[in-house]
Amino acid sequence: MAGPHSCPSNHNFPTGPSELSDSVYTVKRLNREIRHLLEENYRTVWVDGEISGLAAPPSGHLYFSLKEGNSVIRCAYFRNRQVHRNLVPAEGMQVLARGQISCYEPRGDLQLIVYHLEESGEGILQRAFERLKQKLAAEGLFDPQNKQPVPQYPGTVGIVTSESGAALHDIVVTLNRRYPVARVIVYPTLVQGTDAPASIIRAIDQAELHNQADVLIIARGGGSLEDLQAFNHEDVCRRIFACPIMTISAIGHEIDFTICDFVSDQRAPTPTAAAELATPDLRQVHQALHDSKSRIRRCMATAMRDTQQVLDLTTARLTHPESKIAAYHARFHTYQKYLNYNMQGVMDGFQNKLGKCSALVRTHSPWFYLRLRAQQLQSNSHSLLSCARNYLQNQQRTIRQKRDIIQLMSPDHTLQRGYAIVQDEKKQVVTDADDTQSGDILDIRVARGRFTAVVNR
Repeated sequence: MAGPHSCPSNHNFPTGPSELSDSVYTVKRLNREIRHLLEENYRTVWVDGEISGLAAPPSGHLYFSLKEGNSVIRCAYFRNRQVHRNLVPAEGMQVLARGQISCYEPRGDLQLIVYHLEESGEGILQRAFERLKQKLAAEGLFDPQNKQPVPQYPGTVGIVTSESGAALHDIVVTLNRRYPVARVIVYPTLVQGTDAPASIIRAIDQAELHNQADVLIIARGGGSLEDLQAFNHEDVCRRIFACPIMTISAIGHEIDFTICDFVSDQRAPTPTAAAELATPDLRQVHQALHDSKSRIRRCMATAMRDTQQVLDLTTARLTHPESKIAAYHARFHTYQKYLNYNMQGVMDGFQNKLGKCSALVRTHSPWFYLRLRAQQLQSNSHSLLSCARNYLQNQQRTIRQKRDIIQLMSPDHTLQRGYAIVQDEKKQVVTDADDTQSGDILDIRVARGRFTAVVNR
């Protein structure tokens, strides 16, 4: 196949140095382009293989090969990529490596630059397990509020398991030993393999359709994580969560956990423990019934004894009706006398109170108060007239005194004693002779009349 990077064929062999330089790769150039081509197209790959030729030089880097049969690829696990390493590689270990395909240019060797290393097989399953667990937990499928309690006395126990497995035998034996009165219905299913999830779902559908089981045990024996994968299937887990029948998960041994254990209403460490969890011990039930029967008998005996004592006391207190009637008559007459005596006392008391009230009424009668106020009004009227007369006389006396004073001090009275009032032309009273000049005309007022005068100096 001819192309830009293909070797020239015989019929177009270069004829000159310039044409040869464009068609022939140097080793260094070829290795570099191979490295770039690999790193661009295989940035992140997962490789499953067996460790071979493990070397750990003092630099801290790890060098090994992954092989599968006759196929081998070299690997380099550099120290700076081992910060979060949780696996110690060993010769012959089957691992799953994640890294980038590259080419070591000095030798032209194809190699895998490892970024992460984990054990193969169960490592993938474990990661899928954790992802699904986190997803369903976030949706609330593990919430305790969604869990149903185990029925106290189930009539029918349904079992979803393999008909040929030891789990069914262990459950049936335990149920026959503990609670043989319960009816057992087996819903057979595959518990391992690619067809197991659909088979388990069909078995649960049958149990729900029949609607006969009070509790449903979903069980299988122990195994590896890969063997238990059917019970980590998302569809199976969601079907168990949606089942209206109370479910008990009993998958594997006590150390085994599946996601079905988290979505079921209860988880049992083993199938035998699931049978014990689903049913009560009939012997304990019989013992409890016997104890309850004994308690009931003791309570009934005590109640009958107490009732008999009450009956005896009541009988002893019984008397003939005529005796009771006579006693009631005597009490009636006594109460009648007492009532009459008390009524007379009450009447006398009321009579006394009535007399006192009458006297109070007469004393506080409105006519009494009116006469009293009329007398006070008449007395006050006389007092008021006397005061007014005295007040008028005093005022008249004061007026006469002030009138005499006014008359005594009036100008007319002064003029009658020979004095005169002299005014100039401006009607100003002249009190000083120096205030006048020769020729001024003065107005002079005397006791009887007035005249004018001319100043002559």
